[in-house]
Amino acid sequence: MVEKSATKMGEKDSKHFLTIADTIFAPIYPIIAEQIIKNTGVSSGTALEIGCGPGHLGTSLAAISELTVYALDVSPDMIQTCTERITEKGLSKRVIPTVGDVCEIPFDNETFDLVFSRGSWFFWEDLSKGLKEIYRVLKPGGVSYVGGGFGNASLKKDIVEKMKERDPEFENSIKERFISRSPEVISSALQKAGVNKYSIVDDDSSFWLMMERT
Repeated sequence: MVEKSATKMGEKDSKHFLTIADTIFAPIYPIIAEQIIKNTGVSSGTALEIGCGPGHLGTSLAAISELTVYALDVSPDMIQTCTERITEKGLSKRVIPTVGDVCEIPFDNETFDLVFSRGSWFFWEDLSKGLKEIYRVLKPGGVSYVGGGFGNASLKKDIVEKMKERDPEFENSIKERFISRSPEVISSALQKAGVNKYSIVDDDSSFWLMMERT
């Protein structure tokens, strides 16, 4: 599942997304949160989530770390839902919802130790500009963790099977999205953005871009 961060959802799409995120995709968020900390080495300071949607990943990360997470989404409706989730989990002082677009991140240069996002970059209007903005708001030594994934191969298999019952083309749509964010596409966008120091985590269940601010 992906978070539509650069395009607004209709009411029907939003309800469908929330239902799936709360059920089929629910197990992946704590796992991805653990992977973010393990792979970036960042567990304290200030973080920004791009395309937070209903707040599953941001709250999962805040719950297992000492990070203060700013949850950014272009959709006011998603921010409202995210705010409700934050309150339910007792994380109002740790996760701060904010309306905004990745192509014009409403924060100063060098603000965050970590910028993360699952799935939103498939919907950005300008990939290179979004990456450049993320790089801009990272502190020196800060790291991004942006991409998409299902936590592990077992969860991916389970989710794909369940989603194909709803949408027979789901597996093909995943492949198309990942082709649109292939290593070649990402490399070209990073070059345009002027980002040179980065690495890619690529396995059977996920693909993540880690940019390090120098």
